[in-house]
Amino acid sequence: MVASVTEERDMVSVDSLPIDAETISATVELAWKMALRPSRREDIDARTHELIGHLNLLQGQALDEDQNQNTLRLLRLTERHLAASNRPTRRTQAHEAFHFMRDTAVFTSALLSAYRKLHKTNKTS
Repeated sequence: MVASVTEERDMVSVDSLPIDAETISATVELAWKMALRPSRREDIDARTHELIGHLNLLQGQALDEDQNQNTLRLLRLTERHLAASNRPTRRTQAHEAFHFMRDTAVFTSALLSAYRKLHKTNKTS
């Protein structure tokens, strides 16, 4: 049985989790290095789930901070992207799921960049 990107897993409170910028950055890089042709749908879905987890964590951190208009706009776009109606399902073609994964990586990278800027952390990768 193939897992759907719309399936929800039990979530831990994002407020209690630390941000591991290096791991998030590495996950984004892995997503960007994936190519559609040799990738299996299961691999695409697994990477998407991982990115969504990172994105949820970053969103939770961003909601507690003073936000400028650009960050607020990014958060709204991210919420729209992650809406259940926009996520791939089991019936979604692999190329559409792949592009959703890539877009999720872009949003994750953008929120990570905003987080780093806010907390003045350096990018090591």
